[in-house]
Amino acid sequence: MALEHHYDDIEQIRMHWVTAGAGDPVVLLHGWPQTWYEWRHLIPVLAERHLVIAPDLRGWGETERPADGYDVATAAADVRHLLDHLGIASAHVIGHDWGTPIGYYLAATARDRVVSFTALEASIPGAGGEDLLNFSRAWNPLWFFPFLATPELPQQLIGGGGQETFFTWMLTQMCRATPGSLTDEDIAVYVKAYSDDDAVRSSCAYYVNTWASADQVRDAAQVPLNVPVLAIAGERSLGQNMIDFVRRLAPDAEGVILPGCGHLVPEERPAELAQLVTDFLAGIDSHG
Repeated sequence: MALEHHYDDIEQIRMHWVTAGAGDPVVLLHGWPQTWYEWRHLIPVLAERHLVIAPDLRGWGETERPADGYDVATAAADVRHLLDHLGIASAHVIGHDWGTPIGYYLAATARDRVVSFTALEASIPGAGGEDLLNFSRAWNPLWFFPFLATPELPQQLIGGGGQETFFTWMLTQMCRATPGSLTDEDIAVYVKAYSDDDAVRSSCAYYVNTWASADQVRDAAQVPLNVPVLAIAGERSLGQNMIDFVRRLAPDAEGVILPGCGHLVPEERPAELAQLVTDFLAGIDSHG
């Protein structure tokens, strides 16, 4: 399956995105510390029936890294502007990690633009995700949230050449539930994406703005989502917490917990994810 890479000015920023296939559009929104590349296994499957669009979000990958705008409302607006640029009236949206609250906010505030929403593994701010930041235990796997949210400190400690050590360690830890799901070559792709100090700044900025994003999600959640919603979690990561977060936003959401899976669902369980998503989208198409 041939992938096409695109670069263009979208409103206020220059964006990079990947496309493949043809048909009803599906937008894939990645998380941290990744890029569009996390969807490399899912794209060929979805592209058999859909036009797949996988952008690098604001500040990540090959998309521009502006000085500000690292909250879910602004990032969701970037995606909406990209759809406008492509002439796409509406699309299915799938998000992972930070891509999940961004995709949710798009679905909640531009309801005519999102046909369905699939949420993967995210401690969603404003839907209870912030409640997991409890450090009364000796070890909290989300320790990096407050670290990354501390203004300027991560750049000083990770930047200046420390990116390879930090991001290699983080990615290895994130996929430890499924050894081998990330190869050395895969990790190298992500390390390269964060290899300069400004990339560290822009990626950390989403964490710095966690509480602003939480307020935005809470405001949007005053009206529950009324599109089909699927929530998928890893048993060895957020598990039922993730399903509960999504159901606070969409009470009728379907929920699936993948046994033995960690946080990096698209890379740890690509075949299972592809089956779940294709079945979910096919069910919507058959009723549409």
